[in-house]
Amino acid sequence: MGNNNFNSKNFDSVLHGSKIDRDALEKAAKSGNTDALVNSLSAEDKQKLNSVLNDKKALEAMLNSPQAIAILKMLSGGKKNG
Repeated sequence: MGNNNFNSKNFDSVLHGSKIDRDALEKAAKSGNTDALVNSLSAEDKQKLNSVLNDKKALEAMLNSPQAIAILKMLSGGKKNG
């Protein structure tokens, strides 16, 4: 399910200086489908993503980063879970 509370300005500030394709991220946030986002990554970045996703400690560190927290907050419409 997509998020109707997508804030384009917030995404721009979070993505500043990153390699993430802004349009692919925006589409993924609005649609809830991450395929386009993953497909927009370079082969090297896809390999890095797979490595992190398969390493519990690395995944926890990534999800606890300020950038990930900001993106997750935007995707959830600012709602806190737990």
